[in-house]
Amino acid sequence: MNPRVSVCIPTFNGAKYLRACLDSAFTQTFPDIEVIVVDDCSTDNTVALVESYRDQRLRLFRNERNQGLVGNWNECVRRAHGDFIKFLFQDDLLYPQCVARMMAVFAQHPDLGMVFSRRDFVVQDDAPQNLVAELVANYRDPHLKFEDVQEINHGDRLFSQHLEKELNVSCVAEPPSTLIRKEVFQSLGLFNPRMKQACDVEMWLRIMFYYDIGFVDEALVSFRVHAAQMSASNYATRAAQYDRFWMLEGLLSHAEIRQRYRELETWRDGFIDHNRRSLLRPKAGWRSIRSREGLAAAARDVRDLASRRAFLQEVEKFRKTPGPIHPSLEPGAHGDRTKQ
Repeated sequence: MNPRVSVCIPTFNGAKYLRACLDSAFTQTFPDIEVIVVDDCSTDNTVALVESYRDQRLRLFRNERNQGLVGNWNECVRRAHGDFIKFLFQDDLLYPQCVARMMAVFAQHPDLGMVFSRRDFVVQDDAPQNLVAELVANYRDPHLKFEDVQEINHGDRLFSQHLEKELNVSCVAEPPSTLIRKEVFQSLGLFNPRMKQACDVEMWLRIMFYYDIGFVDEALVSFRVHAAQMSASNYATRAAQYDRFWMLEGLLSHAEIRQRYRELETWRDGFIDHNRRSLLRPKAGWRSIRSREGLAAAARDVRDLASRRAFLQEVEKFRKTPGPIHPSLEPGAHGDRTKQ
């Protein structure tokens, strides 16, 4: 098979919503696809559910050991045969015209690196309300936070707009809202596995710097919000609080970005200095500990001490023996530990 588009579904204990997810992939109006499922050592009936399908377009792989969210995304890309990568998460849905609408943009503008679209939220009853409120308030239509996002956008212009917002927001939503030319990963490397949540944003920024970007002003994906998803877990545990350093370090690993945007080095070093000071000097919350807000800030500081110390140790180790931040697309380059 030499499909044009690989629909990549990374899975881990995703049986609850996976059938609807798979059905949405197989009912795409664009015919020239394969559907790749890479399972990350699920303990539920995820694999059995996938094996119940008899569609010849389906390819299932199982990791021999758990590689985590980002590692499994990268395995999906490595396994893909298509010229284009279409991510679909196990609890989300593609609308029937999704791939066709995005591929139509590529057909007219074949040099684009990525096409993205709007997406709908589907909120389950068990979704954390604080997470739902933040998503609806800040991430429903991220492209509207940027000036003049058009069907075809100069990537460097979008990159500059992100810098104007100090990389605190992205105009591109989650990976299922994108379609990416596989050559991009060959050129720029894969997702940064040191990041917990914003690895996709860092990838979008690198693509923007080197390629122009297409946009479909239409919701083509349904993004489900529920308690068991990784973003909810990361939100609750603050697991992604050090992503900013690895995002900046990842961008700076490209010489052209480093030379053009020197402020990235200043932001990176400032982030490190802030976390070092936080180990030694109390934050404002401790000075107002009698207030409810101060008490919460102080408690958060205590909880974060161990992870902050571990993060700084990781940074020190990385700086002593720096290695590649973005894994290679080649299967054998960073340990190909999957089996069909």
